[in-house]
Amino acid sequence: MRTLSSTRPDAVSATVPPAAAREAAAGRAMLALLRRDLTERRGLRLPFLLDLAFGLLNLLVFLFVSRVLTLAPHADFTRATSYFDFVAVGIVFLLVLQAATVQLVVQVAAEQRAGTLELLVTQPMPGWALALGLAGYSFAFALLRAGVYLAVLGGFFGLHLGHADWPGVVAVLILGMLGTLPLGVALMGLTVAVGHGDPVARLTVVALSFLSGAYFPASALPTALRAMAEPLPSRIALDGLRHALTGAGWGHSALILAGVAAILLPLSAWVFDRALWIAKRRGVLTRE
Repeated sequence: MRTLSSTRPDAVSATVPPAAAREAAAGRAMLALLRRDLTERRGLRLPFLLDLAFGLLNLLVFLFVSRVLTLAPHADFTRATSYFDFVAVGIVFLLVLQAATVQLVVQVAAEQRAGTLELLVTQPMPGWALALGLAGYSFAFALLRAGVYLAVLGGFFGLHLGHADWPGVVAVLILGMLGTLPLGVALMGLTVAVGHGDPVARLTVVALSFLSGAYFPASALPTALRAMAEPLPSRIALDGLRHALTGAGWGHSALILAGVAAILLPLSAWVFDRALWIAKRRGVLTRE
């Protein structure tokens, strides 16, 4: 049987450009990290159900609160028919925001304590591939959890979804995650190099939920804070998600989020790579 010489490893490496080979290796490393995390968390059904139950109880409180509130006619509630419709969407997006920030910081801190981060850094993969690989599970889980919450809210809590543009909802959720992910990657870098990233991430989520209009319209903020909130990717994503769920135009928000992700994701990956370099120099890739 004749053997093709091009199938030999040395021949393949000679024909594949070095840059393409590095990118392919980085892609395989990211998929390997995602498979590892999926395998390790396959049995975590009870924590997921408890998280869902806690979140729905929280939403139930807002449902009863909304029944004694009326929407101010001058406030911009993005076509919401009730305060509950407005705040429920804000809480669903907060799940995505927490996954893009707090959960990433918690995960990379756990990798440091277990000593696996140091092992991963020694592998032949660039820092950006490691950062995105570690974020893969949180990304997928956040989208799944947001979908479950929207289904339960629409089916049992009376959230009005009759005019929802579902392709737009999916697109804005994905782009909203990508637009806020750079913040989480940068906070991962802070955790690796300096530590104490968890409280910073949690405070950041609280600040963003306040400024981005998760619980009340951003237009109700004082003028100075409103100017700060205007360019936030989290605010743009929330507006786009609310528009998509009410059948309004969401394309403008999606376009902005795509541009934000294209600019900030490479920058945050570079920050994470520099943080790994600092941690190696300081000998803190593994922490007690």
